[in-house]
Amino acid sequence: MLQRLKNRFFPDRVATQPALRRFVSGEASYLAQRATYEFSRNTLAWHGQHVLGDAKFNEIFAVCRWESFAAIAADMIFLTRACLASGRNLDPPLLRVYADVLGEYPNPAHRPEGWGDCRAALLARFGASSNERPADIKAMGYKTGALIHGKAPVRSKNLEEERAVLGAAVTFGLISFNDRLPRRLDRDALVQDLSSPAT
Repeated sequence: MLQRLKNRFFPDRVATQPALRRFVSGEASYLAQRATYEFSRNTLAWHGQHVLGDAKFNEIFAVCRWESFAAIAADMIFLTRACLASGRNLDPPLLRVYADVLGEYPNPAHRPEGWGDCRAALLARFGASSNERPADIKAMGYKTGALIHGKAPVRSKNLEEERAVLGAAVTFGLISFNDRLPRRLDRDALVQDLSSPAT
């Protein structure tokens, strides 16, 4: 029990690609679940108890959660890249980590061909930005919030306000993630591991 408490409050620092995959996957899953569920629950209000049990609603909701997870994980890998900025080209191994995050589970029903477009989009983001400049987390969060809103299974008539609420929620989550990176990453060990030839 004491070991579990220690692991919860004092987790090991992230020093390897598998550890980075687990870290990003867990953080992205939590933020995606929280943002999509709270948004849907608040939008549905008192109708929620009935609608959240509807099979068709949950089918659409699952698509929203998966797409949110992929987008948020890409944002987190992008922030990790900025944190590690080492003068080395870490783009290929970080893209592999992202592919491993998405490949950890079987392809969801709405994506039988997998996540190739998401990997290509992250590669394009890497190519269009310098890892030496601070990331614009607010712009990133609001863009992902708009994506989530576009996939949401329920919306009200206040579309602009809803997109702003989701954008703020994702931005807050990304800021929290980014603030924890220097403490959670064993930067030197992780850079060395990422720089090692793939086996």
